[in-house]
Amino acid sequence: MALGARSKQNGLLLSQAAFVAGSLAPAAGGRLGAAGAAVLVAALGTAFAGLQLFAFSMVPDAVAAAETRGAARAGAYTGVWTATEAAGTALGPYVYATVLALGGFVSTTGGRSVRQSHAAHLELLLGITVVPAVLMAVAMACQQRCRLDRR
Repeated sequence: MALGARSKQNGLLLSQAAFVAGSLAPAAGGRLGAAGAAVLVAALGTAFAGLQLFAFSMVPDAVAAAETRGAARAGAYTGVWTATEAAGTALGPYVYATVLALGGFVSTTGGRSVRQSHAAHLELLLGITVVPAVLMAVAMACQQRCRLDRR
């Protein structure tokens, strides 16, 4: 199958690019307003759905490609997928906590209020915009090396 506009690979790359753009939108400093924020959330949700759909739909393709080399292990591919997804979900909060700590964010307990520094506010914004965008850009660079659609 030639790499075409409707390939799983291109769908995944498009979803990744939409996620990067949507993640960076609030960092641009513009005032989105309620309607703009709703549109942005819908766009990010759609991008995330594409990330899940296209990536998971490529697992059988990877298994089929491995079969041609005599090394198909569908369970192993699915296990690696699940482990990678679980690791990313588990590590995400630690990455974000590290970003907040670098900005001097001070956590509190219920009922107490603490004035946060400008750096803490900046790191809060960067942690939910730039950091996910950079991580997704790295994933895109890795994904572009995939050759399943180019056989």
